[in-house]
Amino acid sequence: MMKSLYSFSDFLIRMGAYISGFFIIVTTFMIFFEVISRWLFNKPTIWATELSIYAIIGSCFFGSAYAVRTYSHITVDLLINNVNDRVKTLLAYLSNALGLVFSLIFTFYGFHHVLNTFELGVTSASLLRVPMYLPELMLPVGGVLLCLAFTLQIIDGGIHRGGEHI
Repeated sequence: MMKSLYSFSDFLIRMGAYISGFFIIVTTFMIFFEVISRWLFNKPTIWATELSIYAIIGSCFFGSAYAVRTYSHITVDLLINNVNDRVKTLLAYLSNALGLVFSLIFTFYGFHHVLNTFELGVTSASLLRVPMYLPELMLPVGGVLLCLAFTLQIIDGGIHRGGEHI
């Protein structure tokens, strides 16, 4: 049971990474279209900039859990590279536990904010009038993925040596 839950959590984190990549590709095409539309036809769109911003935000939050899971995030490993394995393990547990606490708080307040935005019926100020709970929902969903990633890191308990990538 635990092994399948572990595998499913890893699967969700990978799906977040794929969605993140998809958002980056879509953003590239939207910005390319906007540039061509402005330059060639002198007719800017009303949607490209706003939707690109939402897609970039989504790519950051959906991809952050994968970055944690694969040690692809920015780290300062001066201390880690100069201590013994026992201290490295302790620091790994500590940093992952603190990351999990942050992620739990972030996710809780993110969901709270999205619910308030939904209840108030807040929309974007642009002509699109996007219901703001939709793009804001990417924050707590990314937070859930981060919670899963830090939990899996704690379960793994492995020491990551600086400069390596899985």
